[in-house]
Amino acid sequence: MEAQTPYLRLLAAGSNARGQLANGSDDDSHTFKECRFVSCTEGALPPGMHGILQLATGANHTLALLEFDGGRRELWGCGDGRNGQLGPEYTGQLTEFAPISMPLYESYASQGYTCCLIASAWETSYVVLKSGSRPDVLISMGSNDFGALGVGTKQATSVPAVVSFDHLTIEGRSVDPGGLVIDSVVAGPRHVVLHVRPVLKNEHMLIGWGLARHGQLGDTKVVSYDRPHIISLDVSADPMHTCSLGLQHTVVCYQSGRITAFGSNKKDQLHRVDSWGRVRQVGCTWNGTYLLVKDDENTLLSTGNNAHGQLGRGMQGEENGVTVGPVEFTPSHDNRVPSLRSFACGSEHVMAVISPSGSSDMEIWGWGWNEHGNLGLDHTDDAPKPVKIWPAGDAPDGRIVQVWAGNGTSWILIRI
Repeated sequence: MEAQTPYLRLLAAGSNARGQLANGSDDDSHTFKECRFVSCTEGALPPGMHGILQLATGANHTLALLEFDGGRRELWGCGDGRNGQLGPEYTGQLTEFAPISMPLYESYASQGYTCCLIASAWETSYVVLKSGSRPDVLISMGSNDFGALGVGTKQATSVPAVVSFDHLTIEGRSVDPGGLVIDSVVAGPRHVVLHVRPVLKNEHMLIGWGLARHGQLGDTKVVSYDRPHIISLDVSADPMHTCSLGLQHTVVCYQSGRITAFGSNKKDQLHRVDSWGRVRQVGCTWNGTYLLVKDDENTLLSTGNNAHGQLGRGMQGEENGVTVGPVEFTPSHDNRVPSLRSFACGSEHVMAVISPSGSSDMEIWGWGWNEHGNLGLDHTDDAPKPVKIWPAGDAPDGRIVQVWAGNGTSWILIRI
């Protein structure tokens, strides 16, 4: 009998007021349901698609960067488009994923550019275009609250725009915007951070804009930046490995594994996080910080707000003097903890991909805020400690490829 070709399925659960789960409705989903793609049979992904490179979530919209045969990439989206965050073509809501098209993007595509990076703030979207022989281009679109578009004004606009870097200087020297490579773009609800570097120099920089008054962009003297601002952080000697943004704080993990965190500490989200080394992944909920440490057990540390049990160790709170500590996974029968492979932070919930002790199988566990059913447990009670959420009882049999967590939403990509 001829073997069947493996195929992908994308599933989502949680908040869905504007159709951002792409399941064909605008009702919250308390269990994981298959996402729909326009002009495709229910549950199926577009023909020729063999991967989701990135998935980015805003308040009520979702972007997905899809990869097709031959390396071709397409930007798709769903949910709320009323502020232009899905481009000028969609100004209502989409309850299925649809290709995002706009004249600005198409004009660059005709010059050989392709979409390589995406990010979403609350109601704003960011798209990085790259071409082998031309400067990188960053397009922003959607809401301009707190200067989120980065275009030098706080006035609203429905037209996608290219973010300019030609005003930036380092120690009095102008930065050549035509020679900047954008290595990453990360967005929180109200601010955004880019890791950039000149093509011909080892001069790594962090650039950000948006809400700044809590110090989340390195300076508490400014309420917000409406255009790119260089964050005063030396990342040239030890370049940034990864970065994560909360509602009012920023956490940077360097290639050496050390950590720098800045912004609000009102909820203890910065408490002692910069004292840890050997960190390989960082994540932020709105008011919490999570560090995956390189040790024998891949310990996941958490600190910050625990109002919904999102620290993953019960309803311990500030009254008990508990801040930084490990997430408490249930040990196996031989008292060994599972191996943690990766994790994803949503607004106030967390998902983790683990392998049970002594097994190569993968499971997804989750904890924290569950008001919209975003843990996929078929109820809306919070989970103060990690609980297994996948595979579920009636789930399709498949291997976990990737997980993402958003603003009251959770996403699972499986290969069947």
